[in-house]
Amino acid sequence: MLAILLKKTKWLLVACCMSSVLAFAHDAQMGCGADCTCGCAMGYPCHCGDHSSNQVINNEMEYIEDSYTNADNYTEEDYRYYVEFMNSPWYTAGGSWEYPLCCGQTGVWFAEQPALFKPLMADPRQICYSVGWRFDDQVLHKNVIDVSFGDSLSLYEWTNFQIGSWCGRLRVEVEGALWACFSPCQESAPLLNADYYGGIPITFACDGWAFRLRAFHISSHIGDEFLLSHPRFKRLNPSAEYLDFFASHDFTNDIRIYGGIGWIVRQDETFHCSPFYAAAGAEVRLQSMGNIDWCNMLYGVPIFGMHFRFSKDYKRHVDATYVLGYEWGKLTGLGRKVRAYLEYHDGYSTEGQFCQRPTNYLSFRTSYSY
Repeated sequence: MLAILLKKTKWLLVACCMSSVLAFAHDAQMGCGADCTCGCAMGYPCHCGDHSSNQVINNEMEYIEDSYTNADNYTEEDYRYYVEFMNSPWYTAGGSWEYPLCCGQTGVWFAEQPALFKPLMADPRQICYSVGWRFDDQVLHKNVIDVSFGDSLSLYEWTNFQIGSWCGRLRVEVEGALWACFSPCQESAPLLNADYYGGIPITFACDGWAFRLRAFHISSHIGDEFLLSHPRFKRLNPSAEYLDFFASHDFTNDIRIYGGIGWIVRQDETFHCSPFYAAAGAEVRLQSMGNIDWCNMLYGVPIFGMHFRFSKDYKRHVDATYVLGYEWGKLTGLGRKVRAYLEYHDGYSTEGQFCQRPTNYLSFRTSYSY
């Protein structure tokens, strides 16, 4: 009875922390100045003085239309400006939150806008849609196809949230994902492992900075065919609940760095992991080597990313993942991107019950996410 009470108390504390953040958001939401009524998120200028945000967007679109009609003469500066403008929060969010603010509201429900804290490009467990072919995985099989299905839903967003001198956007979301591995070279391509994810992230973005506080659950399941072909394999339950905090900063349009720490709030007694963990990494987009297709409103840039994980369970060396490839995105819309890249992982498996076993592999991957 005491053990059950302690487990419930842990989750009660997590719920209290999340509720406190939301309550603070509601009480502290004061806007970003008396003259600012249309939003000034992530350091972009407030355009509420002499003209509305719609007029600003129209003026910018005139510039873009001129660039389109003279596409053969566009410069690198035009390219950088265009991509930055089309992905700026106050442009993409204009139709989503301008009208609620005019009605006196402080935010918007179910905002359809780009992610405030974008997925970590080189993280094997980023929330995205992806498929890859691994070669020479030391834990599962020599050839493995791994897929992921993941997305997020914005519940509510405060558009002018102020913390001291920081003016930005605060958003509450729900996320869901599935990661699964198959053995394609075996008969019937059996499922090896499947991990299921559900989370509630609270994200804040301001002036090139982005922060994410997240509570989430991961449950892991070994494939039935794998168990049938390995009768001596002992099935454990590595399911657990986590709480983590990450911060990222865009130093330039090309360079992003990030880092964070996490804690396993509760885990199954049959599979124990070190409760504390940390991760850090960097992303580089070589926009000077990018290209733009004005007719199809597409752009592409070479990408490079690295992701490092730290835990007491990693006794041999740091867990590292590197990606190198190309990224395509639309010049309008929500900022989702398609990536094709080569991935090299050297460290430990990310697959459920195998997560404490050392491995390395090379993979060709494609993904679709923010």
